[in-house]
Amino acid sequence: MAKETYYAAIDVGTNKVSSILARVGSEGELKILGTGISPCYGVQKGRVESIEEVKSAVASALGEAQRYVGRGVISSVYASISGNHITCMNTKDTLRNSEYVDGLTAQHLSELMKASLPDIDSSKEILHVIPIGYEVDGLSGVRNPFGLHANDVQVESHVVTGDATIIKNTVKTIEACKVSVNSLVYQGLASSEATLTGDEREMGAVLVDIGAGTSDICIYRYGSPWYSSVVPVGGSQLTRDLSVALRVPYYMAEEIKVKWGHAFPEMVKADEEVVIPSVQGQPKRVVKRRGLCEPIHQRTLEILKLIMLRVSQSGLRQLPNGGLVITGGTAELQGLQKLVEDNLGGPVRIANPSGIAGLPTQLQKPGLSAAVGTLIWGIKHQGESRAYRERDRYNSGYRSLLNRLGRVRDKVSNR
Repeated sequence: MAKETYYAAIDVGTNKVSSILARVGSEGELKILGTGISPCYGVQKGRVESIEEVKSAVASALGEAQRYVGRGVISSVYASISGNHITCMNTKDTLRNSEYVDGLTAQHLSELMKASLPDIDSSKEILHVIPIGYEVDGLSGVRNPFGLHANDVQVESHVVTGDATIIKNTVKTIEACKVSVNSLVYQGLASSEATLTGDEREMGAVLVDIGAGTSDICIYRYGSPWYSSVVPVGGSQLTRDLSVALRVPYYMAEEIKVKWGHAFPEMVKADEEVVIPSVQGQPKRVVKRRGLCEPIHQRTLEILKLIMLRVSQSGLRQLPNGGLVITGGTAELQGLQKLVEDNLGGPVRIANPSGIAGLPTQLQKPGLSAAVGTLIWGIKHQGESRAYRERDRYNSGYRSLLNRLGRVRDKVSNR
């Protein structure tokens, strides 16, 4: 009988660190055992700037996640990573070999994947190599060629890379909490795991996770990731604008934004008023909510334009049929869906994380999509090596991935 296995995921964001602890039982059933959320002040736009501050937040979040099962349960984690150092490229390569006539093996596919890997600068590290599709003897669109008889096989791969120094600092900070990092996952890819439906992946969709400091983009086409990018702006820009407009501290502006903020001021009643608490000896004030929301509206439009510029730079001329799926903490901003729909004209959906049967209510929030998705990714990709730790990354990690082609895993629910 298979043993019970514990999985832990951690999402290090600009404003908070989120952690989830789960157990997969002997029959493959998955149960969430604990969650932890801690404020974080040492990250700027995906980059660790204060190891001690982030370490404290990570330790607090992990400790909270273990409070009902006892400390020491978490010895390793899967962690998400973001920042405008994240880049991507799609590569192609073909192998021709007469031995394929006996059927493609895992070794053949491993060789093909290795051949498709790009040469990258020593300052970069490969985070992901994901097959987009195969062409077998001229037949394109093959998803899984394992076992097929063939003479020529071509693979197109989506390769995601990150800055080596930023990656190492992220890992160093997390591992300072006496846990090892199994693997890092690009935050946009993690959020996709938790939010996109199977139909959206197949039709093509643009996933955008708008966090506090970054907006992570992941475009899917024909069921696979096709483009990844990070825009270094997010909800914290809205808060700063509001702080300046109202002449209040950042923390107070954040509270006002969450409670009264609206991306589409025209939907707010013209006579609705908001009381601004006294600060630094100044008396409390009463302002019109519409006026309060105007800087939020303007900055949200600017962020949306930057996101769509990246989508355009990917090569897409229009939104795919699956539309735009928005998640992340800023997705909870009132009126955001209406604003985006009016400006883009295509299907738009605000997404809560799913993908796990019986996901606790407290985790069904857009701001936790990356954490939930990181957990799902870790369960799906268990056993793969850390590319940033092992220079000979092709020998074990990608062979492990390829050996599992065609294998069905039921540990996470089908979507």
